[in-house]
Amino acid sequence: MAGGDRSLSVGGDALGQFVTGDNNDVLSITVNATHSAVTVVRPAERPKPVRRTRIERLPRRASRPPLGRDGELASLVRSITGNEPAGVHGPAGIGKSTLIRQAVFEIGHHDGVVFLNGHGKDADDLIQSVFEACYDAPGYRPGEGELHRLLAGLRLCVVVDDLDIPARELTRLQDAMPSATLAFSSGERLLWGEGGDVALAGLPASAGLQLLARELERPLFPAEADTAASLWRASEGSPYALIRAAALARPGEDGGTALLPAPAEVPGLLRGAVAGLVGVPRQVLSLLATVPDAHTTVEVLTLLVPGATTTAVDEAVGRLAGLGVLSVTGQHVRLAGDPSGTLPEHLALDPRQLAEAVARLTAWVSARRTEPVALADHSLLIAALADAVGRAGRPDLGVALTRAAAPLLACSLRWGAWGRILTRGLATARQAGDEHAQAYFTYESGVRSWLTGKRVAAAAAFGAAAAAWYALGDHTGAAIAEGAQALTTPGPAPLPGPDSSPGTDTSGDTEVDTGASPDASSDTGSGSDHGAGSDHGAGSEPGPGSDPGTSSAPSAHGQPPPSHPPASPPTPTHGPPPGTGAPVPPVDPVGLSLFAKVVIGASLLAAAGGTVTVLNMGGGSAAPPTVPLHVHVATSLFEVRDMPGVPEGPCPGGTGTTSCTKVSQVVKGERGPVQVIPAQPLPQGVSVVYWGCEEGPSSAACSVKADGERTVCATTTSPDDEPARRECLRLTGGRSTGAPQTALVHVELGATDFEVTVAPDTPGTKPCVQPPLNLDQNAGQGAGPPPRTCEFVVPLHTKMSLSAKITGNTRGFSRPFNGEPEWFGCDEGPASPSPFDPNGRGIDESSGRQEKYANGTGTCTLDLTTGRYIGLSSTDVSDAGASALAGAFAQFPRVHLAPGVTRMPTPQEPPLERVPCSSFGGPAGTECLGTPSNR
Repeated sequence: MAGGDRSLSVGGDALGQFVTGDNNDVLSITVNATHSAVTVVRPAERPKPVRRTRIERLPRRASRPPLGRDGELASLVRSITGNEPAGVHGPAGIGKSTLIRQAVFEIGHHDGVVFLNGHGKDADDLIQSVFEACYDAPGYRPGEGELHRLLAGLRLCVVVDDLDIPARELTRLQDAMPSATLAFSSGERLLWGEGGDVALAGLPASAGLQLLARELERPLFPAEADTAASLWRASEGSPYALIRAAALARPGEDGGTALLPAPAEVPGLLRGAVAGLVGVPRQVLSLLATVPDAHTTVEVLTLLVPGATTTAVDEAVGRLAGLGVLSVTGQHVRLAGDPSGTLPEHLALDPRQLAEAVARLTAWVSARRTEPVALADHSLLIAALADAVGRAGRPDLGVALTRAAAPLLACSLRWGAWGRILTRGLATARQAGDEHAQAYFTYESGVRSWLTGKRVAAAAAFGAAAAAWYALGDHTGAAIAEGAQALTTPGPAPLPGPDSSPGTDTSGDTEVDTGASPDASSDTGSGSDHGAGSDHGAGSEPGPGSDPGTSSAPSAHGQPPPSHPPASPPTPTHGPPPGTGAPVPPVDPVGLSLFAKVVIGASLLAAAGGTVTVLNMGGGSAAPPTVPLHVHVATSLFEVRDMPGVPEGPCPGGTGTTSCTKVSQVVKGERGPVQVIPAQPLPQGVSVVYWGCEEGPSSAACSVKADGERTVCATTTSPDDEPARRECLRLTGGRSTGAPQTALVHVELGATDFEVTVAPDTPGTKPCVQPPLNLDQNAGQGAGPPPRTCEFVVPLHTKMSLSAKITGNTRGFSRPFNGEPEWFGCDEGPASPSPFDPNGRGIDESSGRQEKYANGTGTCTLDLTTGRYIGLSSTDVSDAGASALAGAFAQFPRVHLAPGVTRMPTPQEPPLERVPCSSFGGPAGTECLGTPSNR
């Protein structure tokens, strides 16, 4: 890199070097096996991306076009060629990947086509992949501003198969490529309002029968017509299920041509086929069953299966895909959803096989010929195997794997994949008690936080790493961390020094440092893996106070470079001075994460197991009898820092997430609460939910009667915590009915002239604020006024109270609001239909307010055995909406929504249907509004 006085001097063999950032924040990173060294460089020294003359990254073309999808394909192509975003969504095995890949070859775009596999990748990593497809700039990840400038003028078509991001991230992905057209496939619908969305259903009957004949490689026999039709009906036209049935065809009684099985025979035949697997097919399936959410390639599978050849693995994958137990999309292979419980219970690798597979993967990761981007594509596999080997009692192998992967993943420039491995590595190192590895992962988490603009988190992580290395006697490592901490500690921005290069224009170097981050992108990992180093709200921090040309690498004497010292001595944030021999302090690389504590009622707790608590008992010296209470907390949203009891297994800290079980001795026969209390409000619509309590499964509160050994499990209603909720069901002996355990509270609002705030009393659920209705915004467009509603998704069986605040002035007269909230459809109101007179209420002359309608109430409480649809208006004389709400709820005083409904449909969507509430886990004898799948 230019500027010899700013070159890096690091120990060990360098594995790679890259540059990131823009404007006044450009960082050069040199990665070696022991640490990443960061240097602040001048903007003029960053690489100059060169646009590729041909932008084309296409998937492998299918040998045969999809059957029965002409209409859906035409719809996709029409949207894409019209420069509109296009999405296709549907359940697994329905043919989304086949359709979106076929669409790639049906379109043409001005500047090129970029096809990406989105499984396990966050929006920022996908954007970096698009940049690399369009520009030749090895080792460079532009900051957000530079990236937007480079991609803004490109009229691309970007196609993402298996897009695996939240709906809120889709806008960020589109905004990064404003001139591009985005098309994608996903499990859930992500595209609303604009563009074309295709909800992919099963194949029509004719196409389903054609597919069966194609897979059998012969026409269907007349005698098979009824069987084929039954298979199509039973599978609801799922291509995957039909292909599986064809693969299970077996010879008839005469031993001749294989015949289709009847639908009832498919599960048994499939179980038998899977149980009878031996050799490479069995090893491949066992490996992928160990890491069910991760994908890999035939090449890597060949490395992991002892004695296998590429040909043997390729044949095994084809055979297993035909049976419907593997999903193959392009080059990627992963376990399909368990078809009807057909996989054997003990299919996963045993501990010896698992240890061998991890050792083989570690060797592949460590090989210098492994490309960093290919490694990033396997970050889910690496993280899953590290987890699995930790559960098998060998966390040291997981440490070795993640430790080998982390440096190369930094060089991949995929911050999401890198963060996933840093988070997993730190948790595994804690489980193994490897303090050296903990210090390394903490330091690298600080580097990642710095690169993503999270300087507060970076400084904290560097300080913790310095303290850890001091305690371990590694003064060189501590000096490196202290130097990095000095560069990231907020302080006044120094003036940049002159560039020694003759003839260099330094005008661009005199700008004031506004603290812009080198990469202001979101700092989140994928799926349930949050990237290490996320710093919520750190984007407002000032600049690092570092001088271009300053390096975090030590000098030859192992000390930070002295040329531009910080305003104060660089001391570690935590920990002892050198040589004290104090233990390694706790590490929190996540920085400003959410935290929580667990509280067990004093009436339950007993003085046992070294825990001193207060008992609400009279005198007497005899200790009361006790029973064990196991409390398990698992969530990706916050970290529990304070939890009573003795740990049962690992309780990793410093990751911003929680997976921990502790046992306490509680007084037998007593009753009391168990609470998880977040330190800050959870995201809107998300709350803590419990299993194993007196209130029943998926309850919003938890009380325990200690009549015997009990287990309580707590997590949240967040979609990211769906695996944790299934684990809570399992731990507490529950049985999943497949019914979602959430309730939607939909509030239809009147009082259109005023601002309305609706606040539930459910812990962690944020209030909803709706401004006055702007009737002018739709003028001339022929559109009606937009809906004015509030919605809350909470655990089923929540007992909720709602409060309302209405403020502002009436339209036209500027008179302040004069009235009280009036609720309809709540538990305080009538339960049976009643006559309604729209003129049935008068005006109180003393207050100037309308009187309440007969079915209106001043308060609103809800016992949510189902979701509820309610109304809110007011007694202000200008509130014309009150009459409409009162009339509707007089006819339908209780409107129940099916458990699992998460939102009301838009006017463009099919309305909800009347269904028995009991079919979705609600009370018997009650009618709900819902759909077969529930939105």
